[in-house]
Amino acid sequence: MRKGAGRFAAYSGLLLSSFLIVVLACTVVAAQGPGPRAGVPSIIDTHNHLFGRFPAGPGRVVVDYEGAAQVALETMDKLGIKTLIVMPPPFAPSHPHPYDAEDLLDVVRSRPDRFAFLAGGGSLNPMLHQAARDGNAGPDVRRLFEQRALEILSKGALGFGEMTAEHFSLGPNHPYESVPPDHPLFLLLADIAARHDVPVDIHMEAVPEEMPLPHRLSSPPNPRILRPNIVAFERLLAHNRNAKIIWAHAGWDNTGRRTAKLSAELLGRHPNLYLSLKVGRDSGPENRPVERERGIMPEWLDLMRAFPDRFLIGSDQFYLSPRAPQRFPRHPEATTGILTWLPPDLAHKVAYENARRLFKLRD
Repeated sequence: MRKGAGRFAAYSGLLLSSFLIVVLACTVVAAQGPGPRAGVPSIIDTHNHLFGRFPAGPGRVVVDYEGAAQVALETMDKLGIKTLIVMPPPFAPSHPHPYDAEDLLDVVRSRPDRFAFLAGGGSLNPMLHQAARDGNAGPDVRRLFEQRALEILSKGALGFGEMTAEHFSLGPNHPYESVPPDHPLFLLLADIAARHDVPVDIHMEAVPEEMPLPHRLSSPPNPRILRPNIVAFERLLAHNRNAKIIWAHAGWDNTGRRTAKLSAELLGRHPNLYLSLKVGRDSGPENRPVERERGIMPEWLDLMRAFPDRFLIGSDQFYLSPRAPQRFPRHPEATTGILTWLPPDLAHKVAYENARRLFKLRD
């Protein structure tokens, strides 16, 4: 048990530190054009994590999702976030202590006006990646996968997430995860999501063509050469047009290839694609939508104007219980600028209306 707790502590610490806390706030602008102004419309933040399970000594695990929720509520009230959608991260098959829908139910049920959830990151994602490793997506595997997906929806999940097709390792004991986005179980999940009219939230680094691993990442465990995934991602998007796919972390680019141009091409070809926005100081510099001194980049502003109904806020905040041994700083000011420069109607859509419609949330 001592070894398992140690592995969990190392993995959780690296997982959390790998994602800077970024909470996107939204302000509106005057009618004459882009420029920062005071005033914050309500926000639905669609991609976040509650960490309420952590080791507290050899063989002992403490569970405190209520404490993590209280920490989240403090930030929500400060930043004008009306609803926080939480989900488990995309756990690897080998993780000793994954969590999923069952762990989030009490928090969501006790505050249905403030919290909602997606699930599958702690169960469907490990099943998917294990099937890919084994080369087995046969009838028995598919049956168990669909059974678990339906169980997740029966518990009140608004969709599936966080799933991953390409997830870099950012440190020791932080796993590299990769599976083709058109894997048979991904296609099955799209069909289930379409049948029940719920979205799928996917973490996938952009690799349009074979390319070397970026220098700031380590190999192993990451491969030295990255395999293309955009064509396979398009096959997933085209497989079932009724399946709404959220490509998470637009603006947090670790390959240098997730450009506004690529995003425009995919949004133009695939009406069921949505992008959730995350901007972190740990992102590569090439494709950040916002620069601190310059504001929003013109190509990203043009992109959001061209597809105003397909962008969401997804700050990827990790909220920890106060009893957790880890502590991570929050820097919401790193990302507030992305919506500061939008005209009022677009700001409202990105901050609130698109998510309300996609997840069928009540005002």
